[in-house]
Amino acid sequence: MATPSPQDIAVPGAASAVQADSATGQRFLRRFAQAALALLAFLLLACAPYSAWWLYESGDLAVERASAMQAEGKFALFGSGVSQDFVDYKLQLYAKVKPQITTIGSSRVMQFRRAYFAPDAVYMNMGGVAGNLKILRSTLDAMLKVHAPEAVIIGLDFWWFMPRWEANPNDGTEPTSGSYNYRLASLKQPWTWLLEGKLSLAELAQPLAGLFGQGFRRDRFGVMAQQTDDGFGPDGAWYYTGDVTGRKRPYDYQFQATLDEARYGIKAFYHAKPGEEAPAQEHLDALCGIVARLQSRGIKTFVFIAPLSGRVLDFMRTRPEAYRHLFRLREALLARGIDALDCTDARAFGSSDCEFVDGFHGGEVTYARILRLLAERDLALAPYVDRRRIDAALAQWEGFALVPDTRVTSLPEVDFMHFGCPKAGRR
Repeated sequence: MATPSPQDIAVPGAASAVQADSATGQRFLRRFAQAALALLAFLLLACAPYSAWWLYESGDLAVERASAMQAEGKFALFGSGVSQDFVDYKLQLYAKVKPQITTIGSSRVMQFRRAYFAPDAVYMNMGGVAGNLKILRSTLDAMLKVHAPEAVIIGLDFWWFMPRWEANPNDGTEPTSGSYNYRLASLKQPWTWLLEGKLSLAELAQPLAGLFGQGFRRDRFGVMAQQTDDGFGPDGAWYYTGDVTGRKRPYDYQFQATLDEARYGIKAFYHAKPGEEAPAQEHLDALCGIVARLQSRGIKTFVFIAPLSGRVLDFMRTRPEAYRHLFRLREALLARGIDALDCTDARAFGSSDCEFVDGFHGGEVTYARILRLLAERDLALAPYVDRRRIDAALAQWEGFALVPDTRVTSLPEVDFMHFGCPKAGRR
């Protein structure tokens, strides 16, 4: 007869014991889950008010406070980490400033600064509000409802003229808005930044430190402005302080991210397809409509094509058909009566990669050069521009991305891209 295995041997009361243990285990799991949920609810209730306090004190959602201080003529920076939708903030500041002259476009226009305009000219930078032609038109409409400036400088991005970037440029749309309002999702941000290593425990405790006079700086609004002095100044221009002073590693280090986008035809650097109309007629017509509308209001309108770094442009020139919406843009605009200043190659007007903050964003010195060119070619713009101030800045800060301003930082600019740019010892 076969010997029974241990599994075959019946033990009196074993089944009931197993059932009892199972019931006990289930009760334990239920109690554990209830306790965990209670702890989570407690933490949420405790953390949510602190998050709201932190966001308020840091100024991350303080559009009204920041724009009010800046409009009063006080120097302050607004650099929110919660959202990169600038339209709410810019429109509020625009309504308060009511500028005589403004610059508008994408983030590639954000380096025009008040310092290079005439002392008696009221200027504001509206860069960063237009990612395509539809948003450019709707934002200008929103601006004109509040105030009509005397002059507008429009910076063009070549990718605006591709159907793949924007299918229907003449469709109506509203300016993007609302992203700076408090929302439940915003309350998790400080804790998310802590877990990601973007925020230290000491920085998370800043509101508590503020009770003892060691809290957030009151002329900085938003985590970027607080941490690295990145943000918009009172004129609406952006400061890339963290990058140029070496306090953080640039995202587009040595322009590799931009070069990859151009190489693979992604994001703003889509390749034009064989046989595709580039630049597209519908998009050119849309820009003509925008310019005509401004001019019909008696607003002096100046247009330029924004620059690229030499490294990126040289690569794009190896694929001229893929980027014919750039290389044919100037002539296509001229055929429609828009005499745009072509600033595509920054080297053509004395700039260099040392003056760029990444592969397709020129810095402050590059844009001072562009402003001087615009004023030289059109006498209608000249009265708004301070040529002497521009020439002085170019003589002293050639090769720099940022002209030093102690209101922003006392740290010097470094060779942040490691291109061998001679920046040491220049103050």
